[in-house]
Amino acid sequence: MDLDMDMLASAFAGFPRMGPNMMINRSETCATRKLTQCTDFGVSMNAVTNKFAGNDAPDLSPAEFRARKAVVGQVMRWCDMNANAPKQVIYKNEWAPILYKYEIVRTAAKTERDWGHLLFTDMTLSHFMLVMTFPEACNCGNLSHHDYGALTRYHADRFMSLLIYLNEEWGWGNKPSWIRATYVTPKEGLRLNSDFLDNIVRTPGENRKAGRPPIYVVTPNNFNPTLLLSELEKIDNTVARGATSSDRKSTGAREKVLGTKEDRPDVSSALRHKNLRQCAFCKEVKELKQLNLCGGCKLTWYCGKECQRAAWPFHKVSCRSASASVAA
Repeated sequence: MDLDMDMLASAFAGFPRMGPNMMINRSETCATRKLTQCTDFGVSMNAVTNKFAGNDAPDLSPAEFRARKAVVGQVMRWCDMNANAPKQVIYKNEWAPILYKYEIVRTAAKTERDWGHLLFTDMTLSHFMLVMTFPEACNCGNLSHHDYGALTRYHADRFMSLLIYLNEEWGWGNKPSWIRATYVTPKEGLRLNSDFLDNIVRTPGENRKAGRPPIYVVTPNNFNPTLLLSELEKIDNTVARGATSSDRKSTGAREKVLGTKEDRPDVSSALRHKNLRQCAFCKEVKELKQLNLCGGCKLTWYCGKECQRAAWPFHKVSCRSASASVAA
């Protein structure tokens, strides 16, 4: 997918500001790129609702697709029913799903634990909903096998860290207000708790009801910083590819959002398995240890030097380092 975007970008290399960030991909998994595209092109253009119009998707397992489709359908029905309601939970009571499986920035996700699931935004890009979809919890007694609450809160903290960094460091979008986060499993019929949509509690913290998944409210005042230095570099390089790069403020937001690897929740071995990745040129799928990361943008994987050399005529158009852009 990376090379496809690079090839398209190279075809328009003579046009100012043309690059991968200027081309909308409904299957986008990079949260940083998706957010910058939402401000560049509008939320509606970036909605992934149609991704779930059919009965499957090549980049999701059947179980993942069914779970996400059920949640998207429930949220869209709520929006239709409440579009003209006198009480507006958010602007026009309109939510849009913009991500269905994402990593904070491209190449950041090393294991299954690092992937977020469904992400909804309102039309102002100030309020967000995160819904994780998990399988049925086992009864082995080992909480790390299904500490779904901790993993959900972790991804809400990471997304808030990203929002704050983009807004304060790069002048992106509006100041984030809150993220509401929860999860669904087959036990609840893959259905959201009605309180999650109807009763927007803005008080930061955790809302628990017996027998139901918790609802987390994460704000700029109570989030846990969780981004790594390597991820911040990749975020900078991603933003430098698009129109937002001219607005960099360099306010020192890094200190606010910087965390450590020790902040990650303990999970089962199944969620710690290393991801397989695709070479951006030949498309062969390999383990991460068998791939090389582009030393310039650090956003693209290759099998080796031969694939990287072959891809360079296309990739060089969008291979940018934020530090080099600032120096220029």
